[in-house]
Amino acid sequence: MQKGILKITSKLAVMLFFAFSFNANGQDIVKIRNQNYTSYFSKTQHIPVLVVYSLTPDLFNCIKLKGEHGIVLAPDPQIPDASTLKDDYNNSLFDNAQMMSPDENTCDKDAYAESFYFTNVMPMPKNLYKALWEKLHDKEVVKAKKFKKVKVFAGTVGRNWVIGKENNIIVPEWCWKVIYIPSTDEYLCYEFHNIEPFNPKDNLANHKVDINTIESLAGVHFVNGVISASYITPTPNN
Repeated sequence: MQKGILKITSKLAVMLFFAFSFNANGQDIVKIRNQNYTSYFSKTQHIPVLVVYSLTPDLFNCIKLKGEHGIVLAPDPQIPDASTLKDDYNNSLFDNAQMMSPDENTCDKDAYAESFYFTNVMPMPKNLYKALWEKLHDKEVVKAKKFKKVKVFAGTVGRNWVIGKENNIIVPEWCWKVIYIPSTDEYLCYEFHNIEPFNPKDNLANHKVDINTIESLAGVHFVNGVISASYITPTPNN
């Protein structure tokens, strides 16, 4: 019971922090549209608050892969001052976790390169990224092949730590992902505490939640696969 109360209290605290930060500086979160994903990027936290993309087999199921080898993480040319972060991630205890996987963009070399922009990256414990977050990428691909199209929403909430040469990148306390299947109107929702010690026996099933949990945690709302929040401007595919 006490553990449950602490978890609820922690979520409330990060929600209040997020709401206060946005209200204090409404221009902090900027919308960046790249070829295959849209990022709502915080200029002060230097991480995406939300990344949205539609995934179809034609983005990754190619006879000849067009993604180029040797591509490295890079600033987003649409917001270079806030996304030149390579040196800040170096030698940290956190991995540079991509919200939309490069492996989901292999049919177009430009889209593949854009998936390495820091507007698509958040700091995540290395074991969490390799053991669970990448498995979610695999699940997205499987669902996209089966149902021909899925929409994916990946977000961050709160503040747990800071990294970087000048302590300028926020390590969020929570990260989450929603896979929406339009043909069945189904939401597959996952929530991760971005600071918990890694358990090698952990699996995705332990992090599966309902859509109401994500809405409460992140301060967003979903209707028919469309997300809304105070910082989101409505356009096709958000």
